[in-house]
Amino acid sequence: MRLKETIESLSAPQAQGPQPGFQSFQLLDALLTIDREAPIGRKKLSRRLGVGEGTIRTMLQRLKAASLLEVRGKGGCALSRKGKRLVSELRRRLVDAGPLSLSLPWEYPENYAVMVRGAVSRVRRGIEQRDEAIKAGAKALLVLSYHGGRLLMPGVADLTAEKPEFASKLIGELKPQEGDVILIAGASTHGEARRGALAAAQTLL
Repeated sequence: MRLKETIESLSAPQAQGPQPGFQSFQLLDALLTIDREAPIGRKKLSRRLGVGEGTIRTMLQRLKAASLLEVRGKGGCALSRKGKRLVSELRRRLVDAGPLSLSLPWEYPENYAVMVRGAVSRVRRGIEQRDEAIKAGAKALLVLSYHGGRLLMPGVADLTAEKPEFASKLIGELKPQEGDVILIAGASTHGEARRGALAAAQTLL
């Protein structure tokens, strides 16, 4: 099962038990956050993800039922061995780059970048990725691919030819590998930008 389907299955409605109340990209965010900050409690995870504690409780129940999570008493929760294997595979495919320092073609105050390794063949014009980013709270999404040492907007433009200074700075900051897809979300807040970028990235996992 592809990573995308694995994450989506964990957030899908079930016949019995608590219904999710969260999107699959939020579960992806939770896995990455738990891996980075474990052990972590519900309150802190709620603040990090920007969702209510009730939703976090349901999310953690799903992860625990899938044997991806261990609860460590008052210390909070951490990934199990199975969970760590899943996140290790995620991190091989997904580069969580974070905010960029260079100027972007919009006026939104926050941005967040992720890269999906070797995903260039799964992008057409980036419409699906933009749609998912907007639904997740972002205001805009820049979809770029790195191919043959050039930065491209798939099916639209060659940024290395048309915006060489911008392309060079972006390549220098992110250091993409051949075949990578770069996703940069713009939003009003850091959380909205991050969620937008992760939602877009999930379509390519």
